[in-house]
Formats: sequence, C-alpha cells, structure tokens
Amino acid sequence: MRRFFLITGALIVLMIMPQATVWAEDAEFTPAQMKQIRKMFEEWSKQQRQQQPPPAAGSVARPPAPPATMRSSVPGMGDTTKQSIRYGQEFSGGSGLQGGRTIYARPFVKAPKTILGGYIDFTLTKCDNGGARDCDKKSGFDQERFVPFFYSQVTDRLSVAAELEVEHGGPQGNQGDGDIKMEFATMDYRFNDAFNLRGGIILVPMGRFNMIHDSPLNDLPLRPMVSRSILPSTFAESGLGFFGTFYPTALSKIDYEMYVVNGFVGDNGQLNDGAGTRSSRGSLKKDNNENKAIVSRVSFSPMLGVEVAGSVHHGKWDKKDKYDLTLWAIDGALQRGPFELMGEAAWGNAEGPTYTVVEEGTTVFTSDDDDSLRRRGMAAEEKVFRLPENMFGYYVQLNYHFMPEGLTRALPSYFGQDSTFTGILRWGKADANTDSDLNNSTDEERLTLGLNFRPIEDSVIKFAYTWNRRGVNNPMGATDHNGFQFNLSSYF
Repeated sequence: MRRFFLITGALIVLMIMPQATVWAEDAEFTPAQMKQIRKMFEEWSKQQRQQQPPPAAGSVARPPAPPATMRSSVPGMGDTTKQSIRYGQEFSGGSGLQGGRTIYARPFVKAPKTILGGYIDFTLTKCDNGGARDCDKKSGFDQERFVPFFYSQVTDRLSVAAELEVEHGGPQGNQGDGDIKMEFATMDYRFNDAFNLRGGIILVPMGRFNMIHDSPLNDLPLRPMVSRSILPSTFAESGLGFFGTFYPTALSKIDYEMYVVNGFVGDNGQLNDGAGTRSSRGSLKKDNNENKAIVSRVSFSPMLGVEVAGSVHHGKWDKKDKYDLTLWAIDGALQRGPFELMGEAAWGNAEGPTYTVVEEGTTVFTSDDDDSLRRRGMAAEEKVFRLPENMFGYYVQLNYHFMPEGLTRALPSYFGQDSTFTGILRWGKADANTDSDLNNSTDEERLTLGLNFRPIEDSVIKFAYTWNRRGVNNPMGATDHNGFQFNLSSYF
C-alpha cells in the first residue's frame, strides 16, 4: 500500500510540473489550464483506485499514459496524411495571442511539410544586325531566370504548388530590366485519377512547350518562336477548372485539362501583330470584361513514347465583350531509342477593327483593309497597330542522344552512366499577322543547330547557333539576324 501511494504521489508531481512530460512539451499552460489539468488527473486517479486492485507483490507499476485528449496530435515532419492539428489548442488561429511567440503560431512551424526546389538558367548570346528575338546584338551575360518551386501535400487529397520567377536578377533601381513574378500558384483537390479540381494562377495548357518550358527540360537555349508570339509562353492565367487521366487500355492513356480563366486584354494596343498575343496576356487580379475565356487541352498516348494532343483557348479580348480571340494548337512527340521527334503548330484569329491608333491612352479603331492607313501612320511615326486577325506558327525538332563509351571508360567521374550528349536540329516559323507584310518583328523563320551535354538528367550545358530571317514577306526585303547562344541550366 505504501508503494502505491508513493507512485501516485510521483505522478501528481509530474502532472503539475509544466513541460515535464512528453505530451506537454508543445504547450504553454496558463494557471487556469493547470488547475483544470490537476482536477482532471485527480478524478482519473480516483477512478483508477476504485476500479483496479493494488499491484501484486513483486510487480513493477508503470505510470499511466496521459489522457488522449491531452496528447500532442502534431504529426512528425513529412507526415501529411494523419494531421489533426486542433485550432485553439495546438495552434491558435487568431483565438488567442502568445506574446512574442505569436509569429510562430502557424501549422507549418509545428509540422513542416513543404518541399523547396527550382531551377536556374544562365545565358550568353549574340546575334548580328540588331539582334533577334531573345538574342541581343551585343554579347552579354544574362542571369536569365532563377525560379524557386514550392510544393506541399497538405492532406492526402489537397496539395499546393507554386513557382516564383526571378528574371534577369530581379528589379534593379538603376537598370529596370529585371522582374519578379508568380509563374503559377495552384491548389489542387484530388478526387481520383479521372477528376481533380484546380484553382489559382494556372499554367495554361496551350500546346506542348508551355507545359514543359523549364530550361533544364529543353535541349536548346532559345524557345520556339511560335511559343513566344502566337502562344505566349510562359503563359499563366487566373482561373478554375478540372484535370485528370483515363486509361483506355493497359498501355494507353488520355490526359485532359479544362479551365475557365480571365482571358486576354487588348484594348490599348496590347493585342497587335508586332508582338502577337504576348503583350495582351490578361491580369491575374481582375478580368477586363464579364465574359470568361475557356481553355482546354486533351492528349492521347497510345503507347509509351508516343503522344498527340490538341488544345484551344477562346474568349473576348475587349472591354465591351464584342470581339473574340481564338487560339488552336496541335502538338506531338515520338521517341524511339536515341531519337526524339517533337513539334507544335498554332493558329490564332482575332475579331475586331483591323487598324488602331493609341493617342494618350485612348484607342481609336479604324478600318484598314489594305494597310494604307497603317503605312501612312508609320511614315508619320505615330503609335499605330494592326490587329493580328490571323496568326500561324510552328516548329519541328529532332534530337539524337548519344554517349561515346570511350569517354565513359577514360573519364568516369566526368562522363558517368547518367551522362549524355544530345545533338539538336530545330526549324520554326511564326507570323503574327498572315494578312499583312509589315509585321517584321514576328514574321520570322529560324533554323537552329545545337549540341548539349547533360552530366545528369537534371542539369545541362547547351550551345547552339541560329540562322534568323526576319520580315520574310516584307516587300522591302528580309534581314538576317544570325548568332550563337550558350546556356547553363539545372534543377536544384
């Protein structure tokens, strides 16, 4: 009996000592809470004495486990499927302050579960005769992109993912050539493979390249022209929709995405054949009209290494909900052994007046079927634009992967089993207004020859040379803008 009271007394001392037990290490108890804890323990101890006989002679008594309601339910790091953080108890969601510790009263502090990664992209380029798209006339180093990626599996069904892109080193007060922007930021709720909900800043599923635009994924330093002016990668919009995957057979699959988004904005000359659709990408904060755009992509893979897809984007581009802008695209990829063949083609059609003049922020629309008004405006150095009524562009790319065995044997620390060289040939063309011959900046064709080395799959050193011809249909003649590109890219 004496030993029983000694054990009971010791347990009471343990209960009233703050943070003396494992289950109290995450809490700071107030005097009122401590009083309630002591009362609960006294009642529990009394019940135990009434229901259980004293321990037999020679047995070792163990202190009981804390009541289930008082144990910490905070999961360990990486546990994302059994969370039961109780607001107001383990985590105070604004219901109570904790002095200077309030800044830490967040669930991800107690249960960290976010993955941080990203990629880096560094480039050296030089192109002749005034430069080409993405290739300046002067050789220069460019810290082109630094892109942190965040991913969190909040529950077994809810996940959050985002990319924050820092371009050209970010904004610099004395230069003004850098930028920081959200590449995408989405919340996904998974029902099953075939049906899932997504909302946020969505990476728009138009064509193949926009979905895999990360520099370490691509074998050439420059992006295809069709993906810069007709389909404006990187292309993201605020919206809501669904995505999923079906498996018709054991070897085939169908992927789909479908979203309602804000759409394009082109009222003040943003939508023009000098930049294609690139300058008319919509706001991530608000819509310029009440007519939402719809975007969708469906891809079919009959077997591993083969994929074909089609996508469409349709909506109003003006404030008055009068004019449609529609983009279509088809893309595909074929991989057999060391060879890869991929490509993409896109078409666009914009309704509305053919000719615009922007004067002090006001847009004046004028009919100009033969470009005559536009030619006079350009001669007078007015700020004039022609609507890209019809657009078209495409690219075709062939890759060949190889790794000489002699290099692997001679220098295994440099050329390992995961290393590979890739030879690349790409041909592409883009015309942001097939009805006009004056859109020199995007009426362009390009041939690129490249070679890269991947020490591992996620990192690449690229070199390429491009032959650019701009103003292909211009009656004044085309101009050449040839040059080289060097690039370092890696995931981290």
